Amino acid sequence: MAEDHPVALIAGVSGIAGRGIARHLLSLGWTVTGLSRQAPLPSIDGLRHLPVDLRDAEAVTRALAEAGRGVSHLFYCGRAPDPDPQVEADRNLGMLANVVTALQAAGAPLGHVHLVHGGKWYGSHLGPYRTPAEEDDPRPSVANFYYDQQDWIAERAARSGFTWTATRPHVLTGFSLGYPHNIASVLAVHGTLCRLASRPMTFPGHPGCFESVSQLTDVRLLVQAVHWCATTPAAANDAFNVINSDYFRWRDVWPDIAAVFDLEAGPVETASLVHRFATADGTWRRLAAQKGLLEPDIARVASGAYGDTTLSVWWDDMCSNAKIRRLGFDPVFTSRESLLNALVRYRENRVVP
Repeated sequence: MAEDHPVALIAGVSGIAGRGIARHLLSLGWTVTGLSRQAPLPSIDGLRHLPVDLRDAEAVTRALAEAGRGVSHLFYCGRAPDPDPQVEADRNLGMLANVVTALQAAGAPLGHVHLVHGGKWYGSHLGPYRTPAEEDDPRPSVANFYYDQQDWIAERAARSGFTWTATRPHVLTGFSLGYPHNIASVLAVHGTLCRLASRPMTFPGHPGCFESVSQLTDVRLLVQAVHWCATTPAAANDAFNVINSDYFRWRDVWPDIAAVFDLEAGPVETASLVHRFATADGTWRRLAAQKGLLEPDIARVASGAYGDTTLSVWWDDMCSNAKIRRLGFDPVFTSRESLLNALVRYRENRVVP
């Protein structure tokens, strides 16, 4: 492996994590190829993109037969959700296996594989869990593709001689377009619709979510952590929580969020964002035409379903940062800063007016 000229392959490059990792590595002088069914939007200068469905083993093998020969680092961010956790686990393990197997068949000098996972490792999506969650906490007794992927890559790495790491962010926050599963884009659309209706910016989630302790991961923090994991020998063959430096309550940051839209902060008013965004489709298209917005399809800007799920969590969400900090990774991002920065970027990029 040529350490002075690292060559990265990013599986799932069109998502918020994959896109951020690509931009960060390119800024550091890496050669980067990305796999996804659709190219990331906006386009990324310097990225070689290969359109491929990671579920199709033959297509992945064909795509990487030449492009995979020089890959020294794989950053795996791909995922294919399914309502059945076991189907989801089997499918996502297969996708990872397809990529690694194809790289090895191409003769890639693979030295490191990094997996981007998340707080669902701890059952954060199922109900109250032990907080602050630590990386070695017992696994909940449910199917979860994170478990299958980490176990598989650890065994494959031991046999093949490469190292692996995994990061576990929680509620990624930053700018993204074409990947609507982002709490910042949900808030950007919700705030814009409240302003159009000349009403206060109400909190559309569960009352308990408004009051409970929450956490975020700034995508800028995640990409730094991913690079650190992949290039720090002391981090090899381990997994790390990557969370902003603070915890927060939505009630405390809501006035600042509303102020971005020049609105009064309203009370909790639980409502279906799926319904609200769907019924606003025509309104959004007219707004986009009038204001010259980048994306006229509201569904490509923000997912109401993701917003409803994220803002329905009434229990505390807390993961420990101690493990990664003890090894020397310690950039500081605060949750208020992350949210406000992302919302401003949606406006600067003409996604919202």
